[in-house]
Amino acid sequence: MNCDKNEGPSVTKWTRRGINSDRAILTHSPCAESASKHSALRTESRARPGVTLIEILVVVAIIGILIGLLLPAIQNARESAANARCRSNLRNIGLACNAFLSDYGFYPRNTVRPRGTTPIDGQPSGNLSDWHSGTYESWIRQITPYIESSNTKTQDPIPVLGCPSDPRGPNYKHPAYGFTWYVGIYSNPSSENNGILIDDSRLKNAFTIGPSNVTDGATNTIMLGERPPPGDGQWGWWDSRCCNIDTNSPVTGDTYPYSSGRRGNCPKVATYRPSNYADDCAFNALWACHPRGANFCMGDGSVRTITYAAGNRVIGAGTILEALASRDGGESNVTDY
Repeated sequence: MNCDKNEGPSVTKWTRRGINSDRAILTHSPCAESASKHSALRTESRARPGVTLIEILVVVAIIGILIGLLLPAIQNARESAANARCRSNLRNIGLACNAFLSDYGFYPRNTVRPRGTTPIDGQPSGNLSDWHSGTYESWIRQITPYIESSNTKTQDPIPVLGCPSDPRGPNYKHPAYGFTWYVGIYSNPSSENNGILIDDSRLKNAFTIGPSNVTDGATNTIMLGERPPPGDGQWGWWDSRCCNIDTNSPVTGDTYPYSSGRRGNCPKVATYRPSNYADDCAFNALWACHPRGANFCMGDGSVRTITYAAGNRVIGAGTILEALASRDGGESNVTDY
């Protein structure tokens, strides 16, 4: 179509009640319509606003606020999931201890061979320690058949023994030994064998604990608690070669085995408190990787969480947690935790 630049609108003349007037009336013209559309598009293009720096900063700020609100919720969800797996681990270990009790008539314990249940010189192939007569046998080694780990070597980790909340991971290990995050407990250093899982390796004769010895009741007595291995990896071995402190722990300790740590001298009284694995002093007593408190397995296999505040509440001559660790101290009515 050829459009003449001089082409304009047509004009018609009309009369209304005797009044003559010339009015310019636009008639339909393809060329005029096309020019009008092109002009409108050019105007719209020139008028379209851009995104300003302030608007970008506002959006970024909003996104930052949303992330700040979501991150704690995500972290809490992760810790809740890890804590649930930790409780499951304790429950499985508690069930293994009770299965051992059903088979042998007493709870597993730290002892020396041949008092224990492992055969002399019957260590797994490739094990870094021998099972000669007189060698140390941990209570965890005794329950390995009940946690599907019968042939596990000393230097290997056992997944059920690791707390998922530890940033090192539940399979953290040393080339020469694996660790445990779950230990038998007793009240304090002056009452080393007043718990359910005991140590008779330094006694002249064998010493075992059965249900009749737990006069406070299995439901009211803690059998297992949490205590992660220390940062230097020198203690906390699940298949200890010598020492009760590797697999058992006091609720309230002293300066053993650490008298000083990365934060200086260790307190003379080690208490149940929040800490982290870089603080070696924390290993002298119970602690956990959970922010509120540790998980505990009672003698009947049930699992409970006891906060740091509740565990350290004073009752009688000690704390609630010390009372619950004792199997025969007459504290069967302790419920305030």
